[in-house]
Order: sequence, then C-alpha cells, then structure tokens
Amino acid sequence: MRRQTLALVTAFAAIAVTTGCHTQAPDPPDFGYARSPGGGLVVAYPICPGTTVSGAEIYADDDDFTTLWKAGGPRSPDVAQGLFEVGNDVSFGVQTRPLRGELPDGFYVSVSERAAGEEADGRDGWIDLSRLEGARLGKDEFMTYTGKAMTRADVNAQLRCA
Repeated sequence: MRRQTLALVTAFAAIAVTTGCHTQAPDPPDFGYARSPGGGLVVAYPICPGTTVSGAEIYADDDDFTTLWKAGGPRSPDVAQGLFEVGNDVSFGVQTRPLRGELPDGFYVSVSERAAGEEADGRDGWIDLSRLEGARLGKDEFMTYTGKAMTRADVNAQLRCA
C-alpha cells in the first residue's frame, strides 16, 4: 500500500510540475519566416513578454551541425522581441560567425534568450525555404514549417506565457 501511495504521489507531482509550466509551447512552436524587401531572410521567433532575444545561430542539417551564421547583441527593440534578419549586421551588432554564401533550402535556427537577467538557450526551429517559393504572404505575415501563414501575433500566441 505504501508503494502504491508513493507511486501516486510521484505521478501527481509530475503532473503538477508539467501542468504548472505555462511557458511550454505546442510541440514545437513554429518559427515564422519571410523574405525582407532586400531579399534577405527575416525570422519571427515565438517569445513571451519579459523575455528578450540575445542572439541567434543558423546551423546546417549535416553530420556536424555546422554553424552557418551566429550573431548576438540585438540592435533594436524589434530584434530583442524576436524579429530579426539573418546574415547581416542590421539586426545584431556582433557576428561571431558571418554568413558566407547562400543559405541551404533547409536549416535550423537556434535562439538565445534573456529573462530576469539570466541568459538561457531558447528554442530551435526548422526553416524550409522551399515553402516561400510561390507563397503569397500579406503584410506582417510569415510562412511556417507546417506551411501555415501566420502574423507576428499568431507566432507569439503559440506560447502559453505566464
């Protein structure tokens, strides 16, 4: 009986911990992406209020997960709120790995976050540039990996923020 009680208490504790975590997104949250007016790639990262983006990295889907671009030090409030352009110094002040050449059709984006003065790893997302071919996106709309067009607000709304 004691073992059963202990097992039930452990199970309820696990449920309480999981359900109490309001910053967990759907599995996984879609990043938004679109072409900038200059032809670059703009990423809309899902983020909760009170959290900021401190850096971003693009890496290839190869055996070594080769870093293609890495930058930090957001230059504007929009960038700190998760809206940034890949591969140039418009969005981030420090590029520790500048982008060389074209982006592949598919790659991962990894974001670093800052919340309550603490630096942490954010979420990773898959970008499939082939989804942008022929897509008709409206103003403030972004393509997603799942093929849905979302506004910036929709991208953020995927998260359940506390």
